[in-house]
Order: sequence, then structure tokens, then C-alpha cells
Amino acid sequence: MAGEKVQLLSAMPSPYVMRVEVALVVKGVDYEKVPQDLSNKSELLLHSNPIYKKVPVLLHNGKAVCESGIIVQYVDEAWPSADGGNLLPADAYGRAMARFWADFVDKKVFDALFGTLKASKGTEEEKKAAEENVVAVMSTLEEALVKGGEGPFYGGARMGLVDVMLVPLLAWLPAIEELAQLSLPWASKLPCLEAWFAASKAHPATAVLPEPPKITEFVTNVILPRFAN
Repeated sequence: MAGEKVQLLSAMPSPYVMRVEVALVVKGVDYEKVPQDLSNKSELLLHSNPIYKKVPVLLHNGKAVCESGIIVQYVDEAWPSADGGNLLPADAYGRAMARFWADFVDKKVFDALFGTLKASKGTEEEKKAAEENVVAVMSTLEEALVKGGEGPFYGGARMGLVDVMLVPLLAWLPAIEELAQLSLPWASKLPCLEAWFAASKAHPATAVLPEPPKITEFVTNVILPRFAN
């Protein structure tokens, strides 16, 4: 809508910010990215998100919306697509299932992957357990994708809510695989997820994601030293 002001309080390389940015691009929303220094939080961030004091925060005409999953759904509702290209399905059951798997991604996927980074500084048993946990989580996603219907995405032929929640993996997973020496069984156990990655990389909206080497640098310099202590 004309006259709208949309700002995204962000920080590189937050996967949670990436979700929101991809959602905004998918829905064709013009926005201003406002980078934040999380080591010296601005008054704007503290005022906009006084509860959690973290990014992302979406400011829509001055009103703040926080937490990535909530923001993504807000974007979908605030800017509905006339051609049916919404992130959430039209039917109530479809929306419930999309929200269920989006919640699974939020609670399981990134925790499992970060667990492999932490375990990379531990014993061989810890490394093995962390890798097995990632494979189990990814296998569950594979099964959900198989049951989700035709199309490369969880949303079918179009990118939907679950895809947007998962899409930061395009930037983060290569770095984690490299640094944690993680080897996922794509061909044998995860062929649908492998196809999902290919389709997501080819989607125009994912051009806003940082290149994996930037994530590798961040993990090497910031995250891994924390686990070493």
C-alpha cells in the first residue's frame, strides 16, 4: 500500500532474520533493512522489543511485531496475495498442519544443527550422538515433505510457511557440514529434502540470503570459540 513504512531490525547472520526477509520478498513487500549491533543494543531495538531485546523486529507503520515465526505469518496476513500465492493454505486444516511443521522447524532443526557444532569440540561419542540426532530430525522432515503433496516445496508448487521457516538452512547448513564434519545421507535417506534444497536455491527470494562462506567465517570466529570454553 502507498505510504506504508516497513522496517526490519536485523543482524547478520541471524537465521531468524533471514526467514522474515525471505517472507517479505516472497510477498513483494518493500522494506528498509535496519542493521543492529547486538553487543550495543539501540534504543530503537530495546523500545521495539522490550521483552526479548533481540532481532528480528518488523516495524510496520511504527508498530512492532516480534519473533520470526509470528512475523512471517503477520507478513502473510498483512499483505495478502490476490493470486493465491499466500504462505499459509486457504483451508483451516492445511494452515494447522503448516503451523505444526513450522513449529517443528523452530524447535528441533536449528537446535540439532547447533548441537553438532558444540559436539565437534567434545568426545567421539558426543559427535556421533549429535549427528544421529540431526539425521533423525531431517528424516522426520523428509517424511513430512513426502506426505505434503506434489511440488518441490512443503507448500506445494509455491514456497509456503514451512519453507520460509526452513530456508536459512541454505546459508547455514554448508558451513555446519564443513565445520562439524557432518555428513547427511542425502541420496539414501533424504532425496526429497535434497530436491527441496535445489528448488529453494533456485527461488528468486533466496537471493537475499548471505553466501555460506560468510556464515562459515562467523561460526569460526564467534560460535566455535564459545563452545571451546
